[in-house]
Amino acid sequence: MSPSARRWVLNLLRVGVTVVAGIVVVRMIRWDDYWAVKEAGGKVATYPLDQVRAVHRASDQEVRIEWANGQQSSAEDAKKREGFLSLFDHTNKPLFGAMMVAILVPFFLLALRWWLLLRGHGFKARLGQIFFVTYAGAFFNNFLPGAVGGDLTKAILASSGEERKAAIAATVILDRIIGLAVMIVLGSACLTPYVSRFTDKRLAYLIYGLLGAMIVGYALYFSPLFRKILEVLPFKKTIAELDGVFRAAQEKKALVSQAAGLSLVAQALGILIIYGLARAMGIPGIGLWMFFIFEPIIFIVTALPISMGGWGVQEFIYEQTFGTFGGIDPNQAIALSVLYKLSLILVSIPGGLLFAMGATQRRPSEPPPA
Repeated sequence: MSPSARRWVLNLLRVGVTVVAGIVVVRMIRWDDYWAVKEAGGKVATYPLDQVRAVHRASDQEVRIEWANGQQSSAEDAKKREGFLSLFDHTNKPLFGAMMVAILVPFFLLALRWWLLLRGHGFKARLGQIFFVTYAGAFFNNFLPGAVGGDLTKAILASSGEERKAAIAATVILDRIIGLAVMIVLGSACLTPYVSRFTDKRLAYLIYGLLGAMIVGYALYFSPLFRKILEVLPFKKTIAELDGVFRAAQEKKALVSQAAGLSLVAQALGILIIYGLARAMGIPGIGLWMFFIFEPIIFIVTALPISMGGWGVQEFIYEQTFGTFGGIDPNQAIALSVLYKLSLILVSIPGGLLFAMGATQRRPSEPPPA
């Protein structure tokens, strides 16, 4: 196949992937109100409002659902949820619009963080390209498991044409580790002044446990024993590239400090944006301190590859943190989660378009001077 034909095939494939992904992402948006039915075993299924005629609560742990076709069935619970149109209808429109635009700022800061790590490890990448790759990763993250899918997308796009592919992947992993570490430290620092407010100490155990695990993990990785284990592992070239990047946590402290500082600013802005969405929804009883304690935990849990795009998991964590520990109406906590998730989807769709247009590709190298 000629180079020209190969380019056309790759361009068509890129456009096709984007179209399919865009359809999947848009179909994930719940525009209209719906029923969320918790069936036996804890599985939650969703149904349009017109499919359910009535819901009768038999007890605290059982409801009877009367379907539109006249049949009845039992379930553990059934609640009416608002779709995007209803959520948007009673939301402060100017404030909501401002928060939608503001979401792009953390995207840029996270791209800047990764760009610094790439430059610090000898990769000559343009900041514009890294932003487009990060933006495209955010788009594909909407229907891939947790944040792993977005990170995998970033690694594939950035490593195209690079010889040190393992090192590129390692910068993506290091970028994620730095972000998670800053989240854990931020959550621990914000929780400490308010820990006495929680009669249920499970939240404190979780955050401080993660902090302890992070410290132990750092000590183990740089211990002499682990260094010896690395020496006997197969695929020595790949291991050496990965380890060369991960050692930056100890050998390039200034670089890691800059990346951590950008993480802190990006995460603080992200938390303020979610708080702004809650204010736009008019949720009563919310305090800014709750968001700086709960959101780091939510970010960490939803980053795990548990569900597609974090759907279901994120709503549950919002309900547990803001509802159980924060005293907020659980339905409003779930509504906030849905509105935030839908906002991320809408804002990241241009990232898919940029991918389709080839904005994530590297520019051809300039010829050397005569």
